Amino acid sequence: MPRVNIVVPAYNAESFIGETVQSVLNQTAGDFQLTIIDDGSKDATAARAASSDARVRVISQDNRGMSRSRNRGMAEVDSEFVALLDADDIWHPEKLRLQLHALQQRPDHDFCYTGFEVWHGEARPDFAASARAGRVDETLSGWIYPKLILDNHALPSSVLWRRSAWDQLGGFLTNNQQTDDWEYLVRASTQHRFVRLAESFVLYRQHPVSLSRRIPATNTTELMRAELIQRFGMSSPPGHDVDPVALRRFQHRGWCNFADAHCAKGDLGLGLKTFAGLLARGPQRGATLSKCAKSLVRRWIPKR
Repeated sequence: MPRVNIVVPAYNAESFIGETVQSVLNQTAGDFQLTIIDDGSKDATAARAASSDARVRVISQDNRGMSRSRNRGMAEVDSEFVALLDADDIWHPEKLRLQLHALQQRPDHDFCYTGFEVWHGEARPDFAASARAGRVDETLSGWIYPKLILDNHALPSSVLWRRSAWDQLGGFLTNNQQTDDWEYLVRASTQHRFVRLAESFVLYRQHPVSLSRRIPATNTTELMRAELIQRFGMSSPPGHDVDPVALRRFQHRGWCNFADAHCAKGDLGLGLKTFAGLLARGPQRGATLSKCAKSLVRRWIPKR
């Protein structure tokens, strides 16, 4: 049984998957199984992911989406720990070793996540070459539900956790790929302690976004936040309280950004309706009006 099962869902990732796989094979902690779920790719993802290394396994399936692919990958291999990695992200060579060490040092903590760097695919030889100490960020460790409900600090590609916690929690929800991983981590944070390594151990790839990309008709993040608060409350576990002022600020910002996107480039009626709701409820009516005005200016007076 491998110590770690690393699950990589991959869809049309032929341009990136080889580099991602190599970053796993370069790990200084080598007791792992790399489980790649080729999720109905129409390109050469499966071929590019294949390796002569026996620790790499590629499983092809019809397209089922990110969360279902993650769930399948977790079910394929038994292990002491599990980890996620997106098909276009890169790991530092010391990531697994230092995360395993952190959880060994804290047997009452079940999840370990790390800092990361936003990356646009440029050459970064310094990233793998620079040393890491495994320093713990105590401010984002322990019972982190009150902070995770405000902002998802835990990038999925950075998370390693005990298989026993996975077995207890069950898998990812599969109804919304925009919020499924956040929901899982928030759910986990109500029952398990997290430890965060402060240094960057992941290059988180960002792709160019087309200006014609359709803006979602529903604000899935804020709807999920409201659902999570309803399920788990303002203190989870008891004694670890969400800051109500900060919560209102994050909620307002989330709805304001949603309204701004639609007023500037999307469904104008939906954007104005959302702004109107914010103005009716308050607070920060002045800031909301200013944001609305700037959105309309961007819509009607495009940048040259």
